[in-house]
Amino acid sequence: MDVDDPSTSRSPPADIPLAPAPWVLKTKLYLFATVLKPVHPEDPILQGLPPGSYNPSETIHPSALAPVNGAPQWKGGLTSVVIVRYEESPVGPYDELIMTSDGFANPYEKGTSGRITNIYVSTRDSVWNGRKNWNIQKHLARFEFIPKDSKTSCVKVFLPDAEVPFFSASITDSSIPGVPIPSFVLNPFMRIVQPPLLASDPPDIEIATNDEWISIIPVYSGRWRLAYIRPSEGGDESYGDGLHYPRIKPFWIGAKFTGSIHFPDGVKVKSKVE
Repeated sequence: MDVDDPSTSRSPPADIPLAPAPWVLKTKLYLFATVLKPVHPEDPILQGLPPGSYNPSETIHPSALAPVNGAPQWKGGLTSVVIVRYEESPVGPYDELIMTSDGFANPYEKGTSGRITNIYVSTRDSVWNGRKNWNIQKHLARFEFIPKDSKTSCVKVFLPDAEVPFFSASITDSSIPGVPIPSFVLNPFMRIVQPPLLASDPPDIEIATNDEWISIIPVYSGRWRLAYIRPSEGGDESYGDGLHYPRIKPFWIGAKFTGSIHFPDGVKVKSKVE
């Protein structure tokens, strides 16, 4: 790795603050899940994932595509659309759209875990620091949250210079009050393992990382309540365009979290599976 190449530098551009982990974020988060099975696992990149599961400008690290026990790393399982508004963070407020799936094997552990495969955020500060801190392959996007009434908003996510969104949905808060769920109940389901990253475009903020796999378990402290997702007006039955975000349709009922998320320093995954 050439440390003089700006795409691989571990120092941020002059206008981006360095914000190492851990982070504590004040959050409103919506999560809507479905269960997916691998389709066309012979595709050398997607390996069973639906089109749009990776950002088109992201070059996937070879170790994230290497077979594990002769099979693709993704086995299928719970896949979630996650929409987040961070009101406070070490890099200021920002918005986020995530695709995350369970059922990923990796070359260094037995069993499977979750993995974020596609993620968009609304600030360059979050892009650079997220990639550096946790191998999370963030890309820049523009977000619109348009209130329809006191409980419902239309969410649209655009590429920075685009006029047509690549993701849109209508999200509604339930009238049922939220309840706290202890973090020890959630932690076994929240672990993600992220592969290394290669540099993408534009290289000034979408940096490569080293060759280490990183394990993270976010800790949620707050309240959970029911929430609902529906196609926005004029939209079809899926929410992504199939290129920048997958054309999947989660279950119409999901969850809203309000509170704080502690995002710890990543733990290096070292144990090689024999």
